[in-house]
Amino acid sequence: MTINEIIEENEELQIQYSKALNTIAALERKVARLQRENEKLRRQRDILLRGMQIALQISSKEKQDLHLKMIIERIRRETGEFTG
Repeated sequence: MTINEIIEENEELQIQYSKALNTIAALERKVARLQRENEKLRRQRDILLRGMQIALQISSKEKQDLHLKMIIERIRRETGEFTG
């Protein structure tokens, strides 16, 4: 291998190294962006889950309230109390 060939190969390796560094930097930026998006999605998911839990509690409470109202109505009918 001649000196010129070695120099040429070295220059090509430097170009490949530079491209690799650029690729790594671009990937690091993408990873950082995806991590931020992931955190936003995680917060949104947590908010959605909490909202669903609240909705279920309200729904459950409404069902319990309806059940209690039905029991009260039945007791009032059986005792002859005015249901007005």
